[in-house]
Amino acid sequence: MTPIRPSVAIIGMGSRGLGLLERLVAHCLIRPAPVTVHLVDPQPPGPGFHLAGQPDHLLLNTVCSQLTAFADERMVEGPVPLSGPSLAEWCEERDLRLADDGYTVRAGRGHRIRPNDFLPRRLLSEYLAWAAEEIVAAAPDCLTVVRHRCEAVDVRPGPAGTEVVELADGTLLDADAVFVTVGHHSLYRPAAPAAEPRLISRPYPLPEALDGVAPGERVAVLGTGLTAMDVVASLTLGRGGRHERHASGLRYVPSGREPGIVLANRSGLPSRSRPHLAPDRVRFAPLALTSDGVARLRRRRADGRLHFREDVLPLIEAEMELAYHRTLRARECGDAAAAGREFAERVRQAGYEALLAECRARRGPSPLGGILSPAPAGRQWDDHEAYARWFTGEVAADLAEARAGLGVSPLKEALEVLRDHRDVLRTVVDAPGLDDASLAGFFGEFTATVNRLVIGPQLDRSAELLSLVQAGVVQLGPGPRPKVVAPAGQGPWILESTALRRPASVEVDHVVHAHVREPAPDRVPGSLLGRLVGAGRVRTLGSRGGPAHGLDVTREGRGVDHAGNPQPRLFFLGPHTEGSSYYNHYVPSPGVPSRALMDAELALSTSLPSVITRMR
Repeated sequence: MTPIRPSVAIIGMGSRGLGLLERLVAHCLIRPAPVTVHLVDPQPPGPGFHLAGQPDHLLLNTVCSQLTAFADERMVEGPVPLSGPSLAEWCEERDLRLADDGYTVRAGRGHRIRPNDFLPRRLLSEYLAWAAEEIVAAAPDCLTVVRHRCEAVDVRPGPAGTEVVELADGTLLDADAVFVTVGHHSLYRPAAPAAEPRLISRPYPLPEALDGVAPGERVAVLGTGLTAMDVVASLTLGRGGRHERHASGLRYVPSGREPGIVLANRSGLPSRSRPHLAPDRVRFAPLALTSDGVARLRRRRADGRLHFREDVLPLIEAEMELAYHRTLRARECGDAAAAGREFAERVRQAGYEALLAECRARRGPSPLGGILSPAPAGRQWDDHEAYARWFTGEVAADLAEARAGLGVSPLKEALEVLRDHRDVLRTVVDAPGLDDASLAGFFGEFTATVNRLVIGPQLDRSAELLSLVQAGVVQLGPGPRPKVVAPAGQGPWILESTALRRPASVEVDHVVHAHVREPAPDRVPGSLLGRLVGAGRVRTLGSRGGPAHGLDVTREGRGVDHAGNPQPRLFFLGPHTEGSSYYNHYVPSPGVPSRALMDAELALSTSLPSVITRMR
């Protein structure tokens, strides 16, 4: 008898869909089984929203050695018969080099790309497209890969326990399981018309979104994170300006095509720079913020749901302080690994609380108090000038720490806890998760604070910001929480201070909302996710209130329908599940556990148990 060939559909072939495909290919190479996989995406597989045509000054905020499309034995629990280069290695193989401006990349021109360089986003697009072709080419004969360069518009229950995927061209695909991995599905959809033509509510794609801002006009950029730095770079470097290196630092040389830029945000705090990453930096296992510790706290709660501020935040703060003191100890003994072993042994013997008490007694308190606060608690400024001096001083001080880098700067090592131990924070959010109030706080103030502290701009961007302020091209807004007053008729927009002792205001011609956030999946007209939510096939977390508005999914990735029932064959993975899990928008890194690939394996083994066997 001819065996029945199972079929699956992957809708969305960005990095998350590519990870699913890589895992499926890997398992079929080790254990051949007849499978058909439909790849559904109007764009070529791999890049997703990393567009190929972006200018070089739009940079990745992850160093090139920490990005890969290929799994290794430390990243996943399953087989790893495929191997391939990281982005850094791929660039080296092609003799791609970085120009002295710090962002332009060309073959054979400039200095060699280093593992800790931040590269143009277009290179990640090219790399992922190349990797997708390599992974498809490696598929064994038993795995049939069918590409559909079309958008999926619906997924409906089919006959005999299948799913039917409807494509925009009318094609119907039968599948035993469907994986929806559409990622940032709304980022490049046309924005709704703004009520005020001089308001740019969505600054992507760049630089086209800023074409209406003329040279010499004034534009307020609301935000200080990655999106804001993209906007600033597009309005300066993208318009022909350049930064020249001098003994005292950078000096900006304008092209004359720039507008005047006013930079403001709600917290009034600058985003911290991503630190230099030394190749020999040691990443330590957690001492206080451990998965076992989270599990113990969960068992104390009757419903298993954690209270973030009472249960988890003290562990995060303790882990950060331990990292700070461990870095100081490494500086004393000259051996980071030895300092790590010493701290781990002390915690094993007496617990982390005793070690912290001893560190505080010996070295005094750390400077981390209040660092997780979402606002500059208790701080006031006399006037606009005082606030601007304070802001640029904070940027300069953090830039010095970022240049010292991980393994050297105790402060940056402490902050890196929020990145190094994301997997533990994911166990906090994984079902049964947090209570409703904590869920709102976690995905509100806490994640915004984490983004400001460790998902900030590349350190060169911070140096460029200081250069632009000194050149007068960028002006700081009138303090935290400025009131934005819409124009009356053809008049200007006005930013008014709300936190200065002596009020101040700034007039501008345009306003850019530079804090992009994905709308709720059911709030994108005409989207597949909106249709599935509307049909009740999956629900959002919006019913809980608060800012967590992603899709409700099980730990295996199954969508939960409007009645609370998991869908047996309909899976959702990626950014649109934020809230059911944590920090889903990233490309895997080599040599460390990858939650994205582990989630892919879990979903595949759940849907295709005869093909995908979990190893542990």
